[in-house]
Amino acid sequence: MRPSARDMYSPVSTVGQSGIDETAEGDQIYQDYSNTWCFDERSLLTATYRLLGGGGETCILLTVDALLDISYLTKLNERADANTFVPNNANVAGVCKEGDAETLVLSFKEFALEWSFAKTPGGERWYADNLKLTYNSSSRILEHAAQQGRRVTLTTGPRALLFPTPVGKSYYCPEETIIELTEGDTNSNVAHRAKLYLRQMRLQAFMFKRDGEFGPAWHCSDSARTRSEAVPVAVGSALAIATAGTLVGYAIWRYLKVKKVQYDTME
Repeated sequence: MRPSARDMYSPVSTVGQSGIDETAEGDQIYQDYSNTWCFDERSLLTATYRLLGGGGETCILLTVDALLDISYLTKLNERADANTFVPNNANVAGVCKEGDAETLVLSFKEFALEWSFAKTPGGERWYADNLKLTYNSSSRILEHAAQQGRRVTLTTGPRALLFPTPVGKSYYCPEETIIELTEGDTNSNVAHRAKLYLRQMRLQAFMFKRDGEFGPAWHCSDSARTRSEAVPVAVGSALAIATAGTLVGYAIWRYLKVKKVQYDTME
């Protein structure tokens, strides 16, 4: 079991006022400008990151003990590992929307960890469809890293379905969750890799609540059960379609065969 990141850094930060910027697309980005030290949070082992909307309402709320473990290639052509925890006073930014997409960005040292959230087509559930880590290969913690000065981007890959939770509820997982991040479009020998360790996590997107409190907890075991139940349904549906296609094909073949026999008999 890895040591808690908070063993080294225990105060918990909460977000106060926010600033607003406009992107080229006209989306509003709400950024935290104040960190308040407090010790009355649910656990001193976790940090609290809160993204506020334009009216001061909470739109994304995250409490977690998070650690990044990065694997990289050194100048000696050897693999090395470096780790850093996501600090309590990480800068919080992102994009709040009342639609079907939101973004939370935690920036610290030379790193930026971006969480992208979406809703299922019917809008019943929210989930994280991508986690992205960006940094420079010249980061101080990456000792003797090869290819200095390169911008590195690691992601969960396309079509991720992480932390699926009913809208209005918060994803809760006290157990350790490991998210693997990889670098695409790069030679596998020199590519960076990372593991994001999440412990004592509680997360809610698409909140828009002025009281800033989590909704009812949806345990990660419930999410796992939902995914496992969806697999046999999908397999069963595919099997039913395949069976129906086979029967239709056989019926057409039989029809043509009978017609041919009748035609030959008439001759």
